[in-house]
Amino acid sequence: MEYIGERISIKRDENKVSIVILSTKDKKKSLLLSLWLFLWSVSGIIVFVQFFTLTDQNTKTAIIVWLGFWAYFEYKIFKSYQWRRAGVEKIKLRNNTFVYKRDVAGKGKTFEYEYDFIKDLRMFEAKENSFMDSLNNSYWMIAGEKLAFDYNGRIIRFGIQLEDKEAKALLSVINQSINQQ
Repeated sequence: MEYIGERISIKRDENKVSIVILSTKDKKKSLLLSLWLFLWSVSGIIVFVQFFTLTDQNTKTAIIVWLGFWAYFEYKIFKSYQWRRAGVEKIKLRNNTFVYKRDVAGKGKTFEYEYDFIKDLRMFEAKENSFMDSLNNSYWMIAGEKLAFDYNGRIIRFGIQLEDKEAKALLSVINQSINQQ
């Protein structure tokens, strides 16, 4: 078993390379994320309960709209919470196929990409001083991929919130494995 930094492990077999990338863990930020999820849930429950005591139709409509936004952000916070607790990215390079899965506690969708159609495997460069890129690299988001390749006209991104040094080393391992097969 090889390691790149604290988050990436690589296992090589005869004709297969398996790579596991752990999600980043920060105890203080995880505590804040848990607190945020708890307080957000409580606030939504309080507003939902108050909905049944109202008689004004305009206020009820406003609360329904607010609850729609609340439910969306509840879902996003919960997914981020799950990712930080049990999320990993799994990559398998075997039989001329790049297999990728974002795994959260054993669940996730697997995607397969044939080597013949993978073009321009590279570091994904974020735009400097971009608001969206800084938001994507925040602890609260499941985004900020550092590696990418083109596949049948689409950009496939992976390597969530890797450091540049880790991303370069991982890119080298993947390129080497693809060229050997």
